[in-house]
Amino acid sequence: MNKKKVQIIILILLMAWYGLFFMYKIDLTVVDLGRHIINGQMILAGQFGILDTNFYSYTEPDFPVINHHWGGGVIFYLIWKVFGFAGLSILYLILSLIIFYLFFRLAQKESNFKVALIFSLLLIPLMTARREIRPEIFSYFLMALFFWILWHWHKGKISDKWLWLLPILEIFWVNTHIYFIFGPALIGLFLVDWVIKNKKVRPLLRSNLFINLILTSLATLVSPFGLKGLLYPFNIFKEYGYRIVENQSVWFLENWGFKSPNLRLFEICLILLITSFIVLLIRNRKKFSFIYFVLALVWGGLGWLAIRNFTMFGFFVLLIISFNIKKFGFKFKKISLSVIIFVSLAIFLISFFVYYPKLPLDQDRFGFGLMPGNNGSAQFFKDQNLQGPIFNNYDIGGYLIYYFYPQEKVFTDNRPEAYSISHFQDIYIPAQTNNLVWQELNKEYNFNMIFFSHRDYTNWGQQFLIERVQDPDWAVVYFDSYAIIFLKNIEINRPIIEQYQIPKEYFGF
Repeated sequence: MNKKKVQIIILILLMAWYGLFFMYKIDLTVVDLGRHIINGQMILAGQFGILDTNFYSYTEPDFPVINHHWGGGVIFYLIWKVFGFAGLSILYLILSLIIFYLFFRLAQKESNFKVALIFSLLLIPLMTARREIRPEIFSYFLMALFFWILWHWHKGKISDKWLWLLPILEIFWVNTHIYFIFGPALIGLFLVDWVIKNKKVRPLLRSNLFINLILTSLATLVSPFGLKGLLYPFNIFKEYGYRIVENQSVWFLENWGFKSPNLRLFEICLILLITSFIVLLIRNRKKFSFIYFVLALVWGGLGWLAIRNFTMFGFFVLLIISFNIKKFGFKFKKISLSVIIFVSLAIFLISFFVYYPKLPLDQDRFGFGLMPGNNGSAQFFKDQNLQGPIFNNYDIGGYLIYYFYPQEKVFTDNRPEAYSISHFQDIYIPAQTNNLVWQELNKEYNFNMIFFSHRDYTNWGQQFLIERVQDPDWAVVYFDSYAIIFLKNIEINRPIIEQYQIPKEYFGF
């Protein structure tokens, strides 16, 4: 078997390993996919209030918000309408595989197949850190396309004609995810690199790359939000009253006691990245890449500041380390195939055993579509003709929107930017930790139901559930692997409570 065929087989196996992380059925009770689908449905139905108000909430319905990922919701809705949740899972897998392939091929071109293989195996757990179906997949995809086009243009492998795709892609990007700002940023990075190398500015101002930077920058205004939408990525955290794990720094999570092998892997890869630059400067500083140095600073910093950025950190680190190692002048051809196989297998086996709990290897988790019984609580709600007002927790908001809107609105959902800081800090959290606050809130909204994802592991969420289970004013009428439903213990609910109440002894009280 010739070398090329062997590489193709190995690449297929590598992509299968990468793809396995995405072969995970959807748990709609803890993700925001349901809301994205309804977003798309509402927009196509002409309900444009979804774009700039807190459309689904009865607590703060007029709170101004920029729905920056609205286009992603339209795409998700159209796929779901035709192919269901399984179709969304397959779409996400296909896009993820394309992204991986593009970055792998670039890494291979920057070094060789052996280097790209070894570091891909090391970085795959970081690359797959964001495997829930979210609009940010379009950012990863477009980041890969932008960089692929700019890299090949930079190397003289494609003509200037390809650059004219960038403003068009940017229009799509600005309407699907908030990371659209990286489109013009990447073009600007290649422009600055050109100036540094050529020490001329005037010819650049007449170049197609500069023209496309202007056009791509203007394209960021082509959304329902115009200039306000362009500035939104820089303002989103100004009104952000709820702390979520994905937006926390590595340092914060480690000190908090958060357990994830990705934290240690990120630190290892960050050390390798820094070391690769140091060695390159010592051995061959003339080959130092300004582009890769800036990308290392940006994504290393963003990855450290928020673990949601581990994915793009992983992809760019693959490229950067591959480039730096090649420029060391080290002759990888001298390394035997048996050594490469041994190192690759070692990395794979370590990754497999470390990440085994996160892999979808059982029948319930492996595959496409929803997890078994995931709609059970929603079906119970509908079968019993239950009604709100509902007090729900943060995680399950998207689930309730998907199944019950417009018949029911939510108390809150998993969009901190769509609610005031006071909503979370002065109402939502205190209501779960202080019984007096809860009683006042209950009096204000006259809740008929509490609908929670009981895997809410916040201190306040667990405390609240324990107290409500023991509260005679509330009765548990539904409980499964995903959700718990309480009904207020009043006369109108008596028939359902008598038939379905789960005694508190079931929960150990």
